[in-house]
Amino acid sequence: NFAQIGKPTDKDRWGMTPATSDAQYNPLTNDITFPAGILQPPAFYLDAIDPVNYGAIGVVIGHEISHGFDDQGAQYDAQGRLNNWWTKDDYAKFQARVSCVANQFENYVIEPGIHHNGKLVLGESIADLAGAKIAYTALQIAMKKNPAQTLDGFTPEQQFFIAWGQFRGDATRPETMRTMVQGDPHPIAKFRVIGPLSNLPVFAAAFGCKADSAMVRPPAQRCEVW
Repeated sequence: NFAQIGKPTDKDRWGMTPATSDAQYNPLTNDITFPAGILQPPAFYLDAIDPVNYGAIGVVIGHEISHGFDDQGAQYDAQGRLNNWWTKDDYAKFQARVSCVANQFENYVIEPGIHHNGKLVLGESIADLAGAKIAYTALQIAMKKNPAQTLDGFTPEQQFFIAWGQFRGDATRPETMRTMVQGDPHPIAKFRVIGPLSNLPVFAAAFGCKADSAMVRPPAQRCEVW
């Protein structure tokens, strides 16, 4: 809106419409936005059991919060100013941890000769990994007061991870994937599920995965940023 040029920033102004089915973190205002559009299935169900909602919208909430501490958001301070607030030692350790995530996604092959750009998808991948950990931890806290039950043979922990896979793991056409890897900061949906979950020991424990399973990254290669 050109009418806003030269005027003070309205920090209460939303960056998306209420009907938008999406969410965002804004480093300039240091806040997250969840329009009404995303607060519906498959992200959120009014009558769903806790593991399902924590595994879908819960991970998205954790994801958006974590953008404040990804490779881009971490460059801004609490007031939304581009400012290096890190100690030299902390930032060096942070860079080492995020490099693990970048290398992991760099090695995901879309098709022969085409793979992810690890640095391009780094921010979203950090947020996916941290968001899953946050939501899982929140579910464990919630279940201390309101225990969830095993349903259809799936434990509450399994229900949580299945919900994330069903929400995020959509099918994508090969043509779209080729376009995405050239400029989209989001990884292909398949790897948004496989990537973070293969780093989580709690996922392996929930499904009884063996150490040599494709969904279990070796300890030396396991990524953990937050």
